[in-house]
Amino acid sequence: NAATNTIDEAVRHGSVSQMKSATGLTGQERDGADLYRDVADELSHEGAIGLVFGAPGSGKTATTLDVALSWKIRTGGALIGNTAWDGFDRVVRSDRQMLEAMAEIEGPVLAILDEIAQELSGFGSGNKAAEQFSDSLLFIRKKEDKHGPNPKRGSVLLVGHTRTKTAKSIRRVASFAIEKPSRSDPGRARLLESEGGKDSWEEGSDYKGLTDTAENYPEHEASEFAIELVDEDDQEGESVDVDDVRKDEHIKTAIKAADSGMKYADVADLVPYTEDWVGKVYRNWNNNNRHTELVPKNNAPADD
Repeated sequence: NAATNTIDEAVRHGSVSQMKSATGLTGQERDGADLYRDVADELSHEGAIGLVFGAPGSGKTATTLDVALSWKIRTGGALIGNTAWDGFDRVVRSDRQMLEAMAEIEGPVLAILDEIAQELSGFGSGNKAAEQFSDSLLFIRKKEDKHGPNPKRGSVLLVGHTRTKTAKSIRRVASFAIEKPSRSDPGRARLLESEGGKDSWEEGSDYKGLTDTAENYPEHEASEFAIELVDEDDQEGESVDVDDVRKDEHIKTAIKAADSGMKYADVADLVPYTEDWVGKVYRNWNNNNRHTELVPKNNAPADD
């Protein structure tokens, strides 16, 4: 429907303002079943990163598994995760295994990582691991021979505890989150939206009437997910800057949109920059001065 198409377009370009303008999708309660569809829609865009916030007992895992099943029906893709749920096509216990699975499986892959708060908290020694993992998340739709033969077509949904107990570096790379605000009423949820790169969250829709999942899963299993790639970039003398990667994505979006014939003013609505910035970026690319490594001329304006 039109509302879903608006959300799809907003997620594709990371536009929170466009999400908020979608008629009827903010400021009111919606049926719980809509949550599964809405989140599956967002995760169907390769490279999407979402979080699930909530205290223990608020129904995070049950909601997450039903989202995963909705995504699988929508995309026909593979599910991977770090618990013993029978619905996973493959179990992964580390960041390296996750990236290798995404590169070995041909087609879209959704990684469900449950109870990541301990490994990826913002406190103590976990902070360095969280920073490295957030860097890795930016490349879940990139081909890297060291991981496997196929271009990765991944999306990730990370299940943590509360918002403050999830590392800032992880929150910054996510574009949305599901918040389960109540232990006493696990049938409630709220969708939070973020532009990514800013750790700034805006409330979207509220949902009520979520039912407990029919799936069987180990409720008290101790989850395991190791961060093995902590020092890999440092050892190679390279580092990844989250803001630089995000800006490159905005540059690619602007060039492709402008090259398709859109007006600079309309393109500026798709990125967090001005009309003048769009024009400068496009002219530099069109004159072969800059950015051709991001959008090769022979591939433009097709989406990658």
